[in-house]
This record gives sequence, structure tokens and C-alpha cells, in this order.
Amino acid sequence: MKLFYKNQSLYLSFVSGVFTAVVTMNMWYVLACISIAPLFIFVFKESKKASFFCGLAFGVGLGLGLFFWMIKGVGHYTGVSFWFGFLVFVVSCLLLGLYFGILLFITRFFWFSNSNLCFKILLNAVAIAALWTLLELGLTTVMASFPLHLFRLGFSFCANIYLLQLTSFGGLSVLTFFTVLINILFAVFFIQKNTVYLIYNAVIFVFFLVFGAVTYCNYQPIFIKKPFKVVLVSDNTSPETKWNSDNGNALAANYFELCHSAVALRPDFIVWPESALPWTYAPDDDLLKALLKISSGSKLTQVIGINTENPIDKRNYNSVYYIGNNAKVTAVYNKQILLKGIEKPIGDLLVPFASKEGFVFANGVAQDPIATRFGKVATLVCNEIVVESSAAVQVRAGANFLFNVSNDGWFRGTYVSKHHLYYARLMAVENRKDCSIANNCGFNAIINSYGDVVEQKKDTIGTVVSGMLFPNSNRTLFSRFPNLFPIILAAFFILVSFYLFAKIHKTTIE
Repeated sequence: MKLFYKNQSLYLSFVSGVFTAVVTMNMWYVLACISIAPLFIFVFKESKKASFFCGLAFGVGLGLGLFFWMIKGVGHYTGVSFWFGFLVFVVSCLLLGLYFGILLFITRFFWFSNSNLCFKILLNAVAIAALWTLLELGLTTVMASFPLHLFRLGFSFCANIYLLQLTSFGGLSVLTFFTVLINILFAVFFIQKNTVYLIYNAVIFVFFLVFGAVTYCNYQPIFIKKPFKVVLVSDNTSPETKWNSDNGNALAANYFELCHSAVALRPDFIVWPESALPWTYAPDDDLLKALLKISSGSKLTQVIGINTENPIDKRNYNSVYYIGNNAKVTAVYNKQILLKGIEKPIGDLLVPFASKEGFVFANGVAQDPIATRFGKVATLVCNEIVVESSAAVQVRAGANFLFNVSNDGWFRGTYVSKHHLYYARLMAVENRKDCSIANNCGFNAIINSYGDVVEQKKDTIGTVVSGMLFPNSNRTLFSRFPNLFPIILAAFFILVSFYLFAKIHKTTIE
């Protein structure tokens, strides 16, 4: 029993991490207001060394919930033993634990627990929230090629349409700042039993919510051309399925049926998922020619995920082809942010594909948005939808709407597919661009620039989803100046920290 009380901060930090994982997986944004408050309670009471271990316990508990799917998912993906997936899971949990351990250790240096003045504590809380937001942003930059390991504290608030509007000013970092600040003030209330901090929280929450609602109601898209119809087609075949002589005809027949259904809706674009044709592009490919023949009588463009092999340097690219009704390739987008260890080696390590021999891909070079008769489109492949700069850089270059193609087959039955949908929703609002998602085994959806999910469907059989997209020329503060909010936070943190340190030093001398 003595051992339990001696280490209760560690145990409860671990439980807080597990609870935060459950909140995040389910996008329970109300509970996100208190999920990490216990962690701050322990940290503000403990030493710097103990704070590190509390953070470590929290991160491991968080990883336990967020990464548990990897045990099975990695096995499906690679076709190797259960133990490989378990190893990836354990390492992922430990790395997340190490991050939060270091984060809490640093936090303890900047929390001035000897102050009882509400104004100073509020300033200190805002400074700590700024610090956490900046360090999280740094982590996302480092982990851009490891999206399945990303954890954004403010992501749960993307489930609220009004709070989501705040991201058009400063990206997801605004919601992380909001989340951390509210949790700190809850922790201070618990420690000091002073209701003024509950009042602070109520005022902050209502202000952010009302500001978001006003932003939502007053936003007006600037349409540049007439709307157009897009049809999203997903065969929802498990990525473990291999195309061979035994099942090739059946799989092709399913593709043909879906294509006929899509053409019958008279769209301007038919968008297929990532690697819809799981081999390299060839103009005389029988399956591709048959699909194009089905749509040959219509004035539409088929957007299809197919790999590319450069005949000169023999490099492979994860590509998206834009092919007109005359079977002419009008544009090709090559994925720029590859999955490390899966599409691109980490040193000599490359996880093998279970479904095919696999490809070692090369990064696509930066390119302008693709011009169409309805405006310019920003193309995002798979994990590029979770990297905020991917869409913003193309919007700054003139993109008027977004296409995301992906394959969530490896994550079927997990929360990851749902998060994919919400990241697309985030991108739509951050950049004020209509967005469509063609996603094998995931959510196929149409999302407008307000963040409303206009159409969505997730199924285990062939899926066809149609909707209208409205190209616009809007530019948000975030898409124009993505680093503005972090710069403001950094300046505020430095100034407040100097101020508080000076006050403490003056008090000590007196």
C-alpha cells in the first residue's frame, strides 16, 4: 500500500493518458477540456524529476490506446508475425512517452507554483499553453512522414463545427492552445479550490465558441466558376487481396460496374482511390483502357491512383493521373510526403508489403496545382491530408478546391479512418476550399469550405458517392501566413517568461 501511495502520481498519470486516448479516438471534445488536467495537477505538485516520469507514464498510457491497432494492422500490412506488430506498438508507445516526459520536465521549469496572484497564474497558464503548442508544432514537422504516430492535443475539437472555424486563422495549433489552456486552469482550480479559474475557463470557452460561430455565419465563399459534379468511386477491396489469374476477372468486373454507375450520374470528374490500379502506369494497360472506354462518350476526367516508373532514372512514384475523355493524360501528381519505413526506407529498413512485391518510392517534386476547366485543384495523396502545409502551399499557388485520394484498408475497423475524415474537414476549413475524399475501405466524402460534410459513405462493398464542389478564390489568414500564430505564441512566451522570472527574482531579493 505504501508503494502505491508513493507512486500514485505515476499510476494516475498513466490512467490520464489512457483516458485521453479514448477521448481522442472518439473525438469527445467536451471531455478533452479536462482529460489532461490530472497530468498538470501532478506536475505542478511534483519535482522536475518526478514530472518527467509522470509525463513518461502519461505518454505510454496514451500510446497504449492510440497505437494498439498497430499490433494487428502491421501484421495485416506486412504479412509477417504478430510479434513484429507488437514490437512496433511497444516502440511507438515508448517514443510518445519519452516526448511527454521531456515536455513535462521542461514545463516544470516554467511553472511558477509559488505565486497565488490570479493575474500571474493566468499569464503563466497562457505561456505554458503557448509552449506546449510550439513544441507540438515542432514535433509534427519532424514527424510529417510518420502520420500514424502524430498526436495533436486539439484535434478532438475538430468535431465541433464552430470551434473548427478558428483553424482558418491559425491552423490546428489554435485548438491545441485552447485545449491546453483550459486543462491548466482546471488543474489550478483543483489545486487552489478558487472558483475564479472556473470563471476564466467559462469565459474562454464561450468566447472561442461564439467567435467560431460568428466566423461560420459570416464566411462567404468567393466563387470563381460554376459548380461541378464529382463522383467518388471506391471498390473497397482489402489491400491484402492480390490480383492474379484466379480473381483478376472478378475484380475487374467490379471496377467496370462501379465505373458504369459513376458515368450514369453524368459527373465532371470520377475520382478513384490511391493505387486503384496497384501497378505501374502503362498507356496500353488493358484494365485502364477498359475503364476509359466506359467513359469515352462523356466529357469528364477520370482521376486515378496509379504508380509511375520513370524510364530515365528508374524511380517509382506514388502518382495520381488525370485522364480526359479522349484517353489523354492531362496531368500527373506525384506524392511528395512519403511514409518513412513503408514507401521510403529509414536507412536500410523498409517494411514489406503483404499484398505485392512493393515499391520503393521517390519523393515527387513540388508542383503547381493542376489546372482544369473548373479551376485549379490541389491533389493530396493519403497522409498528405494530415500535413497542414501540403494543402496550404498549393492554395497559395492558386488552388480552388481539393482532391484527396487514399487507402484506409490497413486501418479498417479502427478509429484511424474516422480521423482521416476529420483531417480532410480540417483542411477544408483551414484553407476554405471544398474537398472530396476517395478512400478505399474508408470514408468517401464531399466536404464544403464551411466544414460541413455534405455527403459521406463508408462501406465494405463497392461505393459510389456523388456531390457538387464549388471552386472559390478565398484565402484564409492561415493559408497566407501559416507561421503567424506560432510567431505570436513564441513572442508571448518569451515576454511572459522574462516578466515572471524578473518578478520572482525581485521577490527573492526583497
